[in-house]
Amino acid sequence: MYELINEYLNYAPYETLPILELRIPCSTECITKSKYKELLQIESFKSQLEVVDSLKDLINYKISNLLEEISVKIKNLENINIGNLAYSIYKIIEFGGDYQIGYDTIKYEDKLIFTGNFNEIMNLNKKIEKILSDQNVKSICDEIKYLVESLWEHFDKNIRRSLNESQSRA
Repeated sequence: MYELINEYLNYAPYETLPILELRIPCSTECITKSKYKELLQIESFKSQLEVVDSLKDLINYKISNLLEEISVKIKNLENINIGNLAYSIYKIIEFGGDYQIGYDTIKYEDKLIFTGNFNEIMNLNKKIEKILSDQNVKSICDEIKYLVESLWEHFDKNIRRSLNESQSRA
């Protein structure tokens, strides 16, 4: 168990949340399906994972809120990938960046957001600019970023401590 704990602490397992592709520490479900499932026998570790599970659920809820906000502002547009649009909006608000606007597409990084004619692209671009400046959307993105950072902080402080304490007792 000592080696398993050390490996877990040195190579923190993570999972990636869909849509925004956010890396978070492994939740209980993730640990259960991994080589670290034996660690769930440590009660203090298991209780710390409950916090991870709760924060993960809250992040997923906020991602759903972001998708709803974007969908309402875009409404009834065909050939749009709302998930990729949400990803790009989150990344641009939190880290910066720009869209690549082509003759018949809008992309962000390697993600295709929209395919259409030039006029549709220009109209969508105007809507995206409004979304990027929307305070509610910015607030949701900031909350998501803060929750992800809090999860990693929880991992660094509380989960590490619970495993280190269990090692010192053994």
